[in-house]
Amino acid sequence: MDEKRKETIIKEIKYWKQSKLLPNYYCDFLLTLYTEGEQVTEEKKRNQPLLLNGYSLLTFIMVQSLFVLAVLVIYFTDFSLIMQIAIVVLFTIAMFLIATRTVKSILSSIYYMNVALTLFLLTIQIVLVVSNGHSISIMFFLSCIV
Repeated sequence: MDEKRKETIIKEIKYWKQSKLLPNYYCDFLLTLYTEGEQVTEEKKRNQPLLLNGYSLLTFIMVQSLFVLAVLVIYFTDFSLIMQIAIVVLFTIAMFLIATRTVKSILSSIYYMNVALTLFLLTIQIVLVVSNGHSISIMFFLSCIV
């Protein structure tokens, strides 16, 4: 078969698949048939996200270190409450921005959980400082969240 004609057929099949004119398994079968099994494997390799490539590994380490630093600021420093709030809010904003930029990554949900947990820990610390460490206020706060 002529290469130009084969390319035209492959483009048509891809168009059918994209516009849902044929079921996906028919289109996959036809693409495999006309490309002799080469095009589909390349397409699958391009569509698979890398779990931990260099950039995502760096962002994962950065978000985790920001989370650890936020916990250290909350629990293991003697900063004033305002200073703790400012530092942890900056770390949380940085983690949130990283999470929003990595939406297509599998790790973005972990980043959002880190943001939520950091805000939760900061809120508990604020309640503890404002209530002078009374456990009743923490129980009331936790019951309001649930």
